[in-house]
Amino acid sequence: QAVHAAILRHRFLIVRAKELRCGAEQSRRFYREHAGTSGAGGCRSGMLTRPVPRCRLGPCLSAGRFFYQRLVEFMARDVPRGGPMWAYILAHEDAVPLWRSLMGPTKVFRARHSDPDSIRGAYGLTDTRNTTHGSDSPASASREIAFFFPEFDEQRWYEQEEPRLRRGRPCHSAEERQHRELGARQAQVT
Repeated sequence: QAVHAAILRHRFLIVRAKELRCGAEQSRRFYREHAGTSGAGGCRSGMLTRPVPRCRLGPCLSAGRFFYQRLVEFMARDVPRGGPMWAYILAHEDAVPLWRSLMGPTKVFRARHSDPDSIRGAYGLTDTRNTTHGSDSPASASREIAFFFPEFDEQRWYEQEEPRLRRGRPCHSAEERQHRELGARQAQVT
């Protein structure tokens, strides 16, 4: 609830929101960029690429970044359904850098000292359990939106819904946990 309130306080539009659970397989797919394996059987380590022996059982999890397995286990903590979480599509001018600033540093210790009013500074427990995730670029945002909201048509939203929200008066629906266009008829009633 506190994160949701911070989103509203910082005037983000909540385009879509849903509560969901991710199991281990879905968590592995979401964090696959940190797994350290590529389709070519290589592991990226900074600028260098080194070959990783193929395992007949699938990608070798230990070949990835040190935090990969912890992320997967945390995200899927109540196996097989995963722990409950909220996924949001947020809109704002310069949404990606603004959201990343609001989240604060990934390292909770650093967030508590350098940015205590950030979401991670206020609510993060550990570097893995740091409360929030945020896309690092518009391209990542599009990929992650498609992952959690496969029914959402981003292009259609930009062409149809976004212009109406800009012209109208967006209203937050507490029941749906997202913003809707406040129509002229509703504006007269309220």
